[in-house]
Amino acid sequence: MLKKSIHTNQVQRTVALCYVRRSWVKGDKDLASPAMQRQHIQRVCNAHGWTMEWYEDAEGHKSGMHEKNRPGWLALKARMGDPDVVAIVAYDLSRLHRRGWRVGDLLDFVDNHNIRLVLADPNKSIDFSTPQGRLMAQLAAIFDEYYAIDISMRRKANIAFKKSQNKTVGIPPFGTKRDADGYLMPTDEGAWLLPDGTWQPGKVGDEPPVEGALWRGYYDCAQRILELYVLGNGRATVCKIMRDEGWVFRSRYGLPVPLENDDIVRVTKNWVEYGGTVVGSRAKDRAAYSMNPDEIPLNEERAVFDIALLRRVGQVSTERSFRQPHRGRKMIDNTYPLSGLVYCAHCDRMAMKMNNPKLRTRLMGRAKTETSNGSYRHRPGLECGCNRKQVFGETIEHDFFRLCQLLSVDEQAFASLQNLAIEMINELDENEAGFAEKKAAAISKCKRKFVAARHLFEEGDIDREEYHRRKERIDRELAHWQNATTETDKINEQLARCVDAITKIAGIWGSTDDENRYSLAHSLFEEIVYDLDLQQIVSFRLKAWAEQFLTLRGQLYEVGNRRSKCAPDRTRTCAFASGGQRSIL
Repeated sequence: MLKKSIHTNQVQRTVALCYVRRSWVKGDKDLASPAMQRQHIQRVCNAHGWTMEWYEDAEGHKSGMHEKNRPGWLALKARMGDPDVVAIVAYDLSRLHRRGWRVGDLLDFVDNHNIRLVLADPNKSIDFSTPQGRLMAQLAAIFDEYYAIDISMRRKANIAFKKSQNKTVGIPPFGTKRDADGYLMPTDEGAWLLPDGTWQPGKVGDEPPVEGALWRGYYDCAQRILELYVLGNGRATVCKIMRDEGWVFRSRYGLPVPLENDDIVRVTKNWVEYGGTVVGSRAKDRAAYSMNPDEIPLNEERAVFDIALLRRVGQVSTERSFRQPHRGRKMIDNTYPLSGLVYCAHCDRMAMKMNNPKLRTRLMGRAKTETSNGSYRHRPGLECGCNRKQVFGETIEHDFFRLCQLLSVDEQAFASLQNLAIEMINELDENEAGFAEKKAAAISKCKRKFVAARHLFEEGDIDREEYHRRKERIDRELAHWQNATTETDKINEQLARCVDAITKIAGIWGSTDDENRYSLAHSLFEEIVYDLDLQQIVSFRLKAWAEQFLTLRGQLYEVGNRRSKCAPDRTRTCAFASGGQRSIL
């Protein structure tokens, strides 16, 4: 175990929590695109000399009216109280929140913790430390909230109007697209099944990309699903038959993806929309037992499939459905320490082969019992090539514990890591040699500037507003130099923080509860890739701020003449040796 003195150095506040959120926009035009937000945020952080730590909610629409649908913001929020955080940086105030009271809470928090809140938009810069700045922030938040509510009301009215005309809204049901009037029609999209087992998107009439490619249209796929379903096959059976015949599903991003059991449900539940009719609720929210298929007025002119087939699908769905009884026992929510971190290795390989990161899947937690600590299982209905579909929780969590033990270091090894870090940045030695003197001289100059400005104000040579402008500029420059550190100091600080986290995991993993294990694992690790067939961790990735530690840790193995192949990239691999022991390759 490391002595506490190694990590009790005063933490320097140099980390800026940078937040990026993408708003909902109609079409491809985004006036505040994530790329533009990152560019402006990076400009501000570079000007202050801050270390950037990114948190993003840029995948799809993440509303600023709420927090629960924004995992990036929740992760940033959990980090705000840490002692190394100096600022929170966003493009504008609406990226953070579109609720006035949430903005007020955020302003109180940054004041109480002496954290700066900085907006990167050069046209919306606000000094939140002044009463005028806080007033402007509150007014801007009120207008942002009004704008979001007004857009929501207009959007809902537009949806209701379209439904009254029997027009669907949102992404069209699988196998269809919309015509010029907004009604459903068969789509001409599909995928080519290539001889090597991969898929390539295409359209009807395209030439085969390679010889032997097999065309699988999305419209034909949906029709085949409906036909198999009415023959009495369950969704798992239909899914297996469809996969064996080479059919694929279309993701919401337009890419071909393997069929899953839930995809069969998506198609069969949309039988009403396929029939040219729109009812009040969404297809996924409709209970089959609450509907009488014979009473649904399907529109033969607007239907994209045969009316008799669609009505039969509705009848089969009703026959198979049942109403859940209003009794039973309440299930207790269980905490799985590695949930959200563990990915299937077979799905990873398939995602790389298809060049589609969306095919990566996490292992899900399964209910615990009195005799078992639960298990982690593969997502049902998705075939990626693995034979084993689940692993006991004790097995994978013990593997994780052994990994942390291998990564942990003692005092002597920690000193060696620091020496290696210094060797890695030898090229910066000349620049850092006079850094201390340069920093002291700059701080002294800032103090002289402040005295001179105050003297000019007292003598009446400048007015109060000019004095405050100069004072603010000098304060910013002084804060920059006071927080400035050399590259060596930054690396040593990150090493101490990472070693402390790993040592804590290795020290208390077996004696703490699942909730603390969850927090420990998620504080350091970004992901863990696990092979269900081999029952071993095949790769892992640490948080971005801890990557330097893993690179140096690999070099430490080489210095110690131990077998090591730790590449300096972000993904590290592990392998099992005989007797259940593991070594980092």
